Formats: sequence, structure tokens, C-alpha cells
Amino acid sequence: MELSGKSAIVTGAASGIGREIALTLGARGALVTVADVNAGGAAAVAGEIEGAGGTARAAAVDVSDGGQVEAMAASVVSAYGSVDALVNVAGFALNSPVVDMSEDDWDLVLGVNLKGQFLCCRAAGRRMIEQGTGGRIINIASTAALNARYAGGAYCAAKAGVVQLTKVLALELGGYGITVNAVGPGFTETPATAESPGEYRANFLAQVPAGRAGRPGDIANAVLFLASPLAEYVNGQVIYVDGGYSAGKLTVRG
Repeated sequence: MELSGKSAIVTGAASGIGREIALTLGARGALVTVADVNAGGAAAVAGEIEGAGGTARAAAVDVSDGGQVEAMAASVVSAYGSVDALVNVAGFALNSPVVDMSEDDWDLVLGVNLKGQFLCCRAAGRRMIEQGTGGRIINIASTAALNARYAGGAYCAAKAGVVQLTKVLALELGGYGITVNAVGPGFTETPATAESPGEYRANFLAQVPAGRAGRPGDIANAVLFLASPLAEYVNGQVIYVDGGYSAGKLTVRG
């Protein structure tokens, strides 16, 4: 699963799952663009990749802003000559019952989690088509795309949208040698989930057959496979990396 010389953009890569994906791809020889709205964090992760002997650059970008996304994609081509892989990780959740949620908060969640992936896929997809050498797009979805969560209306809707966007793009781009797949993490140990209430964490993990939370490396390994030549015939699929959570309700027994 070597990616030597391949240019890869990872959004939301300043911390958590995105950081681990960027480090993993960099360790396999990819030329990584560490993209995040947190410029300092992106620069730090790029430094980690280079410190380990890899090649990386940082890009400060708000993925919900089309102009910034296009500028980022152009800068990648300028720096590395091509866009060979895109991993859309940037995202976050605001928890609120739908009837209590403000329009601004709804727009913010959908803007980053769904519109942001659309903008990045469009920018990368256009360049992959122009290059004529194929490519890989991997969108980070969530078990929330399948399993509704109380107070998770905006996030669940966004991630369900990501799944369908992935499938549509697989149909539209497959003829160009571009595969588009998604990875759906379950509850994963990150700085963001470390702030989750203890009751939420316990209730979630009670439904995980593996008996533990996910680790960022679990997600990164799935992304690495999809980005590699081994997955050249995998297209339009969603791989849930969740310890079995999405298989059913563990605590409901006959």
C-alpha cells in the first residue's frame, strides 16, 4: 500500500482522525497537504510528517468557502503537480433538538460537513479529470448516517448526505478512473470525543460488539487501503469502521 509520489489532500488534518490519516499517508510516501481552518495546527502536523522523513505542506482553508477551496486545490497542483487523492475529514457536530436549533447553527453544521465535502470533491474532481490519470476520493462519513441520534438532526442529515454524495460521485467519476468511497467511523477516541459526556460515551460503547472505542489509526488504515492501488476496483462503497456498532443493537436480545 505504498503511495510514493502521490499527492494527497487531507482536510480537517490538524488533529484527531484527520491528523492520523495525514501521518499515515505521509509515512507511505504520499506528498501530503495538511488542510485545516486551524493554520497553526496544520503546520504542526506537516512538521511531524517532515520530521519523520516525509513530504508535507500546510494549507489554511475553511472548507465551507468555495473560493478558499479552489485556491487550496490550485496551490496543491502548483506545489506537487497534481491532485491524486482527497480525504475529506473536516467536520464537527452541534447537538440540539431540531425544534430548538437555530437556522444559523443548522447552516453551519451542513456548511462544513456536507457543503464542505461537495466543494472539495468538486475542486479535486475537476483537476483529476483534467490530469487524466485517475484518482482517489475518500469521504469521512459516520455511523450517524445510518443511526439517528437524539439532538443530532443536523449532523445526521449531513452525514447521510455525504453517503449519497459519495455514491453519486462514484457514478459520475468512475469512467475517469477516479474512485469515490467513504469511511464511516463509530465512536473514536479524539480530542473532540474526549469532551463527550460520560453517559453518552457509556451508552454508545454498550452497543459496540468489539467492546472498545475506535482509535484514529483504525480509521486511517481503512483510508490507506482505499487510497492505495489495492482498492482500484472498489468504488461507491461505505466502509463502517465501528467495531460492529452499525450491525445492529447489541443490547436488544431475544
